[in-house]
Amino acid sequence: IWLVNTIARKPITRAEIDEMWAHSAVNDYKQDYIPESNFHRWRRAIELMFDIEIKCNSRGEYYIEEEDKSRNADLHRRLLTLMGVNSLLKDSKELREKILFESVPSGDLYLAPIIEALRDQYAIQMTYQGFGKPYPSTFIVEPYCVKMFKQRWYVLARSTGDKKLRVYGLDRIHAMEPTAQKYKIPASFDAEQFFRDAYGVTVLSDQQQPEQIVISIDEKQAKYLRTLPLHPSQQEIEPINGYPAFSFFVYPSDEFCQELFKYGSDLEVHEPESLRKYFAEDALKVNEMYNH
Repeated sequence: IWLVNTIARKPITRAEIDEMWAHSAVNDYKQDYIPESNFHRWRRAIELMFDIEIKCNSRGEYYIEEEDKSRNADLHRRLLTLMGVNSLLKDSKELREKILFESVPSGDLYLAPIIEALRDQYAIQMTYQGFGKPYPSTFIVEPYCVKMFKQRWYVLARSTGDKKLRVYGLDRIHAMEPTAQKYKIPASFDAEQFFRDAYGVTVLSDQQQPEQIVISIDEKQAKYLRTLPLHPSQQEIEPINGYPAFSFFVYPSDEFCQELFKYGSDLEVHEPESLRKYFAEDALKVNEMYNH
């Protein structure tokens, strides 16, 4: 992990790698250099584990090709960042006390078994109770992908009963076990494309299409949207009534509306008219509640 993170920054010679390794916090044996056999063994491991190839140019510099800007590069980068931080924290209690993470309670028990089922493509039997359901039910599903949203893990899976794709929250699973039933994800399935127009994990039916949503927002809140967009389709457009304005092409799901609601009076919905009316009606209900 240390090696791939080091080489990913810029082309670097073996001598420079050895110098950095000598001062690395993860150099458990306090070696002054990396033995040549270890270095090439690590290179092979990196290629096998992360599908990242470390090459050497004519100047004797090791580098990672731009290939890793493929669709898997973001996942690689996040994994390497997390694992690299973990390596640095391993030997430093003082650092561990100064870096705080958000907990993801739903990922502890069932995430690994689902990923294994996804990798080997065998169906799983799970006992599941959705929010609002009076009791759990047990059924068999075929995992297609997993996704994290707002500290919760979800699995998109195809039910073997009605053959429909649905999203299941891992924190609502009561029990799970593998089956001997194999399945195959269609070659045409694209997880990013499936969720392209969704905010979070809610994908509406074929009868409900994504819409162009236009908002204006207070300048202070606009800074948050600029640095962390709500959705990949977000675009800043011409100001409206002197306020920064943004457009989105997304399903107007409850999840997305709730995200906009949190800005309160700092945000105004302009389009579509149906969504503007929905927000206006909700504002009247809130006003009535507090007046009462």
